[in-house]
Amino acid sequence: MQRMLEKMARQLNAYDEASLMQLWQKYAMRVNDFEPTRRWEEAALSLCLIQAVHWKNHLFNYHLAAAATPGDPVDMPSPRDFFPSGKEEAGKAAESRPAKATILHFPSRGPK
Repeated sequence: MQRMLEKMARQLNAYDEASLMQLWQKYAMRVNDFEPTRRWEEAALSLCLIQAVHWKNHLFNYHLAAAATPGDPVDMPSPRDFFPSGKEEAGKAAESRPAKATILHFPSRGPK
């Protein structure tokens, strides 16, 4: 299992983020329009993979910028914002930065 995941990561890492991000809206629309099919499941995973590449590059750029200018504040969120420990901390991080992405709202299921 571990070898398979590492192989998938190598393959995914070989793709250009800009090319992947061009597909983001397509998969976001499919995921937003739920249907209990394998096609929907694959679209959800594809969207997550696109987000994973974007997140990885953001984190990579943060560390690269931090290493290039030691001691100077980097104009990016701190690494703790990449791994919020709870809803309160995640909310504070989100409020401190302007929105830069489309947010998918998933309706609550409510009582039956």
